[in-house]
Amino acid sequence: MLRLMVLLLVLISPLQAAERMLWHNGDNELNETGRQLVELLVPDPAALAGLSPAERDAWFSREWRQVLANRARFAQYPLSPDHGEAGFEQALHSGELSAYLRRQQPDYPGYHQLKQHYHALNDAAGITALPTGGEVRPGERDRAIPALRRRLTEMGYALTPPKGRADALDRSLSDILKGLQQANGLEPNGRLTADIRAMLNRSPAELRKELRHNLRRWLLLPPSAPERFVLVNIPAYRLTLFNSTGPALNMKVIVGRPDWPTPELGTYIKALKVNPNWTPTANIIREDLLPAQRRDRGFLSRNGFGVWLPGIEGRQDPASIDWQQPPAGMRLVQAPGPDNALGRFKFEMNNPFDIYLHDTPDKRLFGEAQRALSHGCVRLSEPDQLAQNLGWSLPEYEQTRILPARTPTLLFMVYFTAWVEQGRLVFAEDIYRKNETI
Repeated sequence: MLRLMVLLLVLISPLQAAERMLWHNGDNELNETGRQLVELLVPDPAALAGLSPAERDAWFSREWRQVLANRARFAQYPLSPDHGEAGFEQALHSGELSAYLRRQQPDYPGYHQLKQHYHALNDAAGITALPTGGEVRPGERDRAIPALRRRLTEMGYALTPPKGRADALDRSLSDILKGLQQANGLEPNGRLTADIRAMLNRSPAELRKELRHNLRRWLLLPPSAPERFVLVNIPAYRLTLFNSTGPALNMKVIVGRPDWPTPELGTYIKALKVNPNWTPTANIIREDLLPAQRRDRGFLSRNGFGVWLPGIEGRQDPASIDWQQPPAGMRLVQAPGPDNALGRFKFEMNNPFDIYLHDTPDKRLFGEAQRALSHGCVRLSEPDQLAQNLGWSLPEYEQTRILPARTPTLLFMVYFTAWVEQGRLVFAEDIYRKNETI
């Protein structure tokens, strides 16, 4: 009999442990920590529909552990214990989950503003839909214009009353449409197009879904905003330097092509390389430079490239190489100069992707609305301004020089397709189709 009781206890104990719930109380309602976690995860109610309380509790734990795993991949610097898996485990064992979750709440104005719009969408019964129709040019009249005004007001735009007819696409409306088109990688012509109609006619449910994706992406960053940091928003083609008072510098950037995407990562800008040389990666050599050299035997020499071969000292002339069967282990190096692909400045930073910020000699591409054009690195429109704002003086150097940072600056390369500007909700094109795969 005693043996039977012991056996029953052994069998029952794991079941009881498995049924212990972290995020629900005895009545199967969310407890305080469960409500805190919901605020962080902003789950889709449809994902939880039909789950039992135990299944829902397990889902919350899995999702939070996934956030921590994503944060660990994002951070190319040592995570503090509180920001990683160790901090969560410690909170579990010490019974301090509530205090732990309070410390995970992102402390960034951009996050809080986006969260406000998300909750406002939750309360919205519907939106003003634009009627179908053809393209409307600036100055033209159309029955969709009054609806356009109402829809923009719903999105947070403070519109001036029309000076002429209320159904005319006036200059102020056209300027807003240009901004929307630029943010979405469309031609900024200021017209009411089919693309803009489709974007503005998305339902509150569709908008909430996109905002949920973007609120989750904020969780990759350290919860407390650093005193100073650089943020590159990949889909917005924009770099912003933040200090304690807010944005201190904005500039256009060029990011990786969809087939060569710029990765999301956090790291430190640790040095500035002035007059850099460029050593292209093997895939750039294979896919871009070799085909160009085979089409034009003077291409590499004309663009300042030298060849470096294993076991052979010194630079080799590209004209001495058989480009139909190039030697194994060959490296190409482009000398510093006005035509160097990295321009005059390269910002050094630790990461396993060989990604960095740099200048470019081809400034005309910054005039394009769609700027996913690089091999993954981020080209800066005003690298000298960034260098000076980060504390470097820029004397004229003729040779390559590496200037260490007095204080390394945190850099976050993020993928935000929705954010808030001046109280208005702004969207960018999902250039890598990441919103479709979450």
